[in-house]
Amino acid sequence: MADAQPTLPQPQGSRTQVKTPEPRIINQRISGHRYINNTERSPSTPGHLAPFDWEEFEARYEEALANTDRDEQELLAEFDNLVKFFNVWASSASVHDTERGVKRLQTRERYVKIAEQSLSQKKKHLTEVVRAFQSALALLSQNQN
Repeated sequence: MADAQPTLPQPQGSRTQVKTPEPRIINQRISGHRYINNTERSPSTPGHLAPFDWEEFEARYEEALANTDRDEQELLAEFDNLVKFFNVWASSASVHDTERGVKRLQTRERYVKIAEQSLSQKKKHLTEVVRAFQSALALLSQNQN
């Protein structure tokens, strides 16, 4: 127990450093394991470990995997339902947009037809105006002769 390491002189203002002694292992064996002397063991050192039940560990591991697999299958089913819902929504939105596009096209066609009719009427009117001027010029030229 008198194995404490001497401290090295430190410059003023710094902490003194002490090396923590390593636990001494005694060569006695209990159930085939070396152990640390009880007088030098820290409170966190467990000492002798009980044998581990690997079968129970494997069973818990398989159960955890089964639970995780079940949860994953539930999530995949929920995702599949959401994908179906999204596809219905997307197709209905597509149909709605198509209907709106058809209505816009019909509105533009009507506008073009009305504009063509208006242009045709203006053309007729201007043709009549030109004919009127031509007949007026023809009358004037006959009167001057």
